[in-house]
Amino acid sequence: MNLALENFSFRFNDLNLDVDIVEETMGYERGQSPEPFPEMISNALSQCENLTDIKGSLLITENFIPDNLGCINIEGVSFFVGKKIVRQLKNAEGGALFICTAGAGIGEKSRDLMAMGEFMEGYILDIIGSLTVEAAIERIQNNLGNEMLSLGKKLANRYSPGYCGWALSEQKQLFGLFPDNYCGISLSESCLMEPTKSLSGIIGFGPDLTRTAFECDMCELKTCTYRKIRIAKYK
Repeated sequence: MNLALENFSFRFNDLNLDVDIVEETMGYERGQSPEPFPEMISNALSQCENLTDIKGSLLITENFIPDNLGCINIEGVSFFVGKKIVRQLKNAEGGALFICTAGAGIGEKSRDLMAMGEFMEGYILDIIGSLTVEAAIERIQNNLGNEMLSLGKKLANRYSPGYCGWALSEQKQLFGLFPDNYCGISLSESCLMEPTKSLSGIIGFGPDLTRTAFECDMCELKTCTYRKIRIAKYK
């Protein structure tokens, strides 16, 4: 295999998450959530430096071959991502598989709060956990974009198993290309990631690709937390 492995780690406070973006993800205008939400959000954010262990990794390869049937072959492994994703990546000359996590602590704390009946506190931490891993993979993708730009190449959007017609079960093939339990992430029998605040997927690169602000409209999963985050970020 001809895979280059790049690893990343971040402190929560370096991600610049604030009350405004949490409010917007909850469905409020920035600075317009009613009391006591601003104080609750601020309090939750202040805990997250000690609740997160933010790590990510890229496996970069030029052995990345899309076909016309909804499949991408990466290092001899076939990923049936579906025709929607292949249409976006048909001009890719290479790609990167990614995994990223906010760590176990923030999800565990959120679940503990909900189990104690502190549902809103737990819900706010759950949102911040999703925002954390989204912000981390955004930084990782931007870093990859800068690397590719120096080579005259551009990135497409990133895509994940479970979205846009790509079966969640293909997490197994994706994680099979990484060392076991890499970045502290493992898969359940149903191919869900643990810690729960984790993301995985692919990013294509090449001179003729385009990265758009977001493409949530091409995905049928209308209840996705990350849809809310991206709409809040880019609207």
